[in-house]
Amino acid sequence: MKKLTTPIWIVSVLLIFGCTNNPKANHNKNGEEVPSVAVTQWTDKMEIFMEYPTMIKNTEGKFIIHLTFMDDFQPIRDGSVTLTFLHSDGKKFEFHKNELLREGIFTPILELPLIGEYEFTVLYHESRMSESFLIPNFIVYEAGNKIPVSEEDEGGISFLKEQQWIIDFATATTQLKSIRKSINAVGEILPKQSHYAEISSPVDGILRIDDNASMVIPGTPVKKGQILATLAPPLGAMNSWTDRKLDYEYAKTEYERAERLKKKKAISTREFEEIKHRFLVQNAGYEAYMQSDNSDLFQLKAPMGGIVTDIAVLPGQKVSAGEKLITIIDPSIVWLRIDVFEKDYYGMNTPNGVSITVPGISFPIDVNGENFSLLSLGISLDSQSRTIPVLIEIANKNGYLKMGQTVQVSLYTAFETLLPAIPEHALFEDETNEIVFIHSDGESFEKRRVKTGHKDNGWVAILNGLESGERVVTEGGYLVKLASTSTAVGHPHAH
Repeated sequence: MKKLTTPIWIVSVLLIFGCTNNPKANHNKNGEEVPSVAVTQWTDKMEIFMEYPTMIKNTEGKFIIHLTFMDDFQPIRDGSVTLTFLHSDGKKFEFHKNELLREGIFTPILELPLIGEYEFTVLYHESRMSESFLIPNFIVYEAGNKIPVSEEDEGGISFLKEQQWIIDFATATTQLKSIRKSINAVGEILPKQSHYAEISSPVDGILRIDDNASMVIPGTPVKKGQILATLAPPLGAMNSWTDRKLDYEYAKTEYERAERLKKKKAISTREFEEIKHRFLVQNAGYEAYMQSDNSDLFQLKAPMGGIVTDIAVLPGQKVSAGEKLITIIDPSIVWLRIDVFEKDYYGMNTPNGVSITVPGISFPIDVNGENFSLLSLGISLDSQSRTIPVLIEIANKNGYLKMGQTVQVSLYTAFETLLPAIPEHALFEDETNEIVFIHSDGESFEKRRVKTGHKDNGWVAILNGLESGERVVTEGGYLVKLASTSTAVGHPHAH
C-alpha cells in the first residue's frame, strides 16, 4: 500500500489545481452559450486530451489539444498538428498548427462552413514519429439553439494535465493475467547440507605455522581437494585416531545404504542429504590421515568446492580431535525454510514456486521450474508461533541469498483462472477499503472500491470492481487522492 512521500510544495500546488471540472459551456462571439466537448484517446505511443466547443456553422471555435507521450507520461515539446474534417458530402477541410502554446498544448482556432456530420482526425507529427486520432461523432450545427441538450456529467476528481506533467505520474490498463495463488510467510536461508562442510581435526595436534603461512581466510574460494591447513599431531596420536576411524566407517556404511534407498525412492531427499553431509565430514578427516605418508603431518583438504566462510583457529594453535577448524559453503544452491501458519498450511496444494523479498534488494527474487524443489512438508506445529515448517531447495544463481537471512516469502501453491489484474502499487487504502483511481478522461479521475485476490510478481488480481482494459493510476495516485478531498474552488485552467 502507498505511503505519504510527497513534498509539501507539490501538495500546496495540488490544493490550488485540484478543483472542479472544466466548465461545461463556452460562449461564441455572439454571446451564445455553447456546450464544450472533451475527448480522450490512448494509443501505445500517445494520449490526446482535447477540449473544444460544439461547433456552429461559420463560427470560430478554439480547440485545446493536450498531447502526452505514454512511455514517460511527459508532454510533447515540438512538432505540429493537422486537423482534417471530411464532410459527409465528400468535401475536406484541413487546418495546421505548427506552434505550441506551451509544452504539450496546441490551440488551433478554426471554423467550418457546412453543417452536418464530419469524419474528424487529428494527426500529430514530428521528426521521429507520427500518430493519428479519429474523433467520433463530430457535428456542426446551424445555430446554438439547434444543439441538443445533453445530460450533465456527475463529475469526478479533477487533476489537470499540467499537474500530471510535473509529478511522477503514470497509468496502466487493467489486464487479464493468470495470477498464482500464494501464501505469505517468513523464511530463513540455510545452506544445503551437501553444499556445506565443516572440516574438523582428525586428531589432537598443532596447526603448523610454517605450513600455514598462507592459510585460507574467510571469503576465499576453494576447489575440491585443495589443501586448507597442515596439522602436526603429538606422539601417540594413533590412539586418538581409532575412534575417528570408527566414526568414518559407520558414516560410510550409512551413506552407502542411503544411496540404495534413494534409488528405490524409499528415503526422502532431505534425509539423504543429511546422511551424505555426515559422511563428507567424516571422510575429510579420514583422507587427511590416509594421505599423511607417515610424515606425522596431516594435510586437511577441502572435501568440496565453495567459499570459506569461517576459520575457527589460527596457525600455531593447539586443536583437539573433532574440533571444528574450517567451514566451507557452496552457495549456488540453498535451502529455504518457510514457517507457514496452520490456517494456510491445510489449504495448501503442492508448492510450485516462490517469490522472495530480501532486505536491501528493491525487486523480488522469483524461483520456479527446475530451480525450485520441495524437500519436505512439516508434520509438527510450533506451539508458540502456530506455524509448520516447509523446506524448499532453490537455485541461488546470482548469489543474492545469504546464509542466515530472514526473508519475506510468497509461496506459490496453484494457478488461478484469468482475472483482471493491476500493478500492486496502484492499490491504495481508504479507511478499511482497498481502492484504485480510474483515469476516465484526460483530467478526470474516479475513486473506485475494489476487492483483491492473490498477488503475483508485482501484480494483484481484482476479483470485483474493475474490468479488463480500464486505466488505473500507477504513479501519482496519492496526489489524485488529495485532489479528491480538496475543497478548493475555481479553475485556473485557462488557455
